[in-house]
Amino acid sequence: MRKYSLYFIVILLITLTSCEDFLDKKSSALLTSEQVFGDPVQFQKFHDDIYTYLHYWPGDWACQSFGGLGRIGYSSFEGATDLAEASRDVAGTNAGFNLGNWSKNAYGMQVELIWPWNGSYAGIRRCNVVLEKVDSVPNLSPEKVKAYKGEALFLRAFFYSELIKRYGGVPYITKSLAIDENMDLPREAYDTCVAKIIKDLDASFNYLTLEKPFGPQGGQAATDLGRPTKGAALALKAKVLLYAASPINTEPYTVSIGGRNPDLYFTEVPNTDAEKRQMWINAATAAYEVIKMGEQQSQYGLLDSANYRNIFYGDATNKEVIFTRVDGNWSFGGGKALTGWISFADYGASKGYGGSAGTYPTQNFVDMFEMENGSIPIMGYENGDGTKPIINPASGYSEQNMWKNRDPRLKLIVLCNQDKWQDRPVEMWFDKENPSVSGSEMKDARDYCTTGYLCKKMWPEDLRSGGTASVAMNWIWIRYADVILWYAEAMNWAYGPDVDGLANGFTARTALNKIRNRMNPRRAGMRDLSMSITSKEAFHERLMNERAIEFVYEEQRWWDVLRYKKGVETFGKPIYGVRNLRTSTSPLKFEITRRKLENRAFSDYMHIYPIPYTELEKSPKLKQNLGW
Repeated sequence: MRKYSLYFIVILLITLTSCEDFLDKKSSALLTSEQVFGDPVQFQKFHDDIYTYLHYWPGDWACQSFGGLGRIGYSSFEGATDLAEASRDVAGTNAGFNLGNWSKNAYGMQVELIWPWNGSYAGIRRCNVVLEKVDSVPNLSPEKVKAYKGEALFLRAFFYSELIKRYGGVPYITKSLAIDENMDLPREAYDTCVAKIIKDLDASFNYLTLEKPFGPQGGQAATDLGRPTKGAALALKAKVLLYAASPINTEPYTVSIGGRNPDLYFTEVPNTDAEKRQMWINAATAAYEVIKMGEQQSQYGLLDSANYRNIFYGDATNKEVIFTRVDGNWSFGGGKALTGWISFADYGASKGYGGSAGTYPTQNFVDMFEMENGSIPIMGYENGDGTKPIINPASGYSEQNMWKNRDPRLKLIVLCNQDKWQDRPVEMWFDKENPSVSGSEMKDARDYCTTGYLCKKMWPEDLRSGGTASVAMNWIWIRYADVILWYAEAMNWAYGPDVDGLANGFTARTALNKIRNRMNPRRAGMRDLSMSITSKEAFHERLMNERAIEFVYEEQRWWDVLRYKKGVETFGKPIYGVRNLRTSTSPLKFEITRRKLENRAFSDYMHIYPIPYTELEKSPKLKQNLGW
């Protein structure tokens, strides 16, 4: 660690990571520790700065840690999954994850491979200082002290949860380390880290408030929007327990190429099926505590089809939001504008960031949507080739009308050719007779849409090129739909789809159907999961399909696949799109053809991230993960 002066900056910045990487040059950095911890106003600024590490930017370019659009070199991290494709051939997800090139030197890769480590430990350091100093700050009310402790404990748990889901067990630090202390610390076992996270969350629950700090119930200042509540602590606890119960953490972790370090470990796995089952029960129990807040106390609820897209922008005070990062208002061309982070159908904007990047839904993703009545249209593919689908004849699906009568979320998430957007139809086509003639969103160039689809979910229609509209955008880490589907997953593995194992009248199937029917509140039961699906395995398959659709562009698919160790078979296969061919202008007609876009790579050892090599060099007691 570098030896800084004894000014306040010492207290802010000493961590296991490179201090200069997250130097905070705000005015508070000029204050001494006595000035900060002796003044309740300055202390609040110090405390509130913890939240800046929820979107850690060591540089000034548009990449963010822990979720958010524009995560990897101006393309959404969803482009690393089978749900989306980044158009730019040097974009981060294409240059790195899609090709199996997990190098920090690949364009933008450090935002996912390195910054979460650096940013988390920087945030953890600040949490520890707050917990150590808060009781001695003068003129703080007991309520303020409780609030600061609750938030710091919650955020410390959040940072550690982000670390262990990427890297496995890590050094778990619960005090601010002094310059002369030993910082060569070993990794703790994954299950030990989980136990400590749960302890922090249980403690934070006792300090936090029940109601949201801002909105119809809270009535506090807008600056309190984004602070955690009791529901957030319970929900994060459910997530951590769910991940801990997942196969990657309950089965021996091996990789096909073997490990280069024989004395490293990842986790202590449970010895019996009963122990594994109990872990699922623990996760379901924690999730149900949040559901009770929604069902019995009206703290949370699901938005229907009329309001579905409003979950992701606005003031984030709707009842579906449990914990969100607040980024403030965005406009088309200013500050943290969405330009290029996703793509949309407006003049020039489908090209992405400055004609360089965009992230587009794949045909792989579109095929996941069921028909409106809940039937499955695509049963598989001939020889595994996505251009040759096996169609369920009873579904009513047609290749030339593939977007018709589908799950209503399809048209809320994906813009298809000729869909109306900002007062005009989306033009994603080539003329069949003269391919040099194409719609405004399509060209055979890397700057344009590659898959034949544009992302609609994360873009408010009010934002358009040359416009003056400004819309508040929020990155939601936990929403009520998350908790309901976590509950369904845990209950299924603990008891099966239809056993009321917790004696609360809420089975795994009941929970799943609650999400499936949210888009048709007046036609309850229309899209109930077929009762013919009775096995845990078949139910889980449909649940994962539901999660892929519900949380696309929210960066959940990547972790769902990794925690079930399905990366090779899911992310190591080709990506497909469509080509819309205009066959007639009067009347206007199109022909849809499928096409393969890219072969992707994924290896066994990629299910767990490598510990950053700069950290291994600084701390010899750290052990690298298998295969790296």
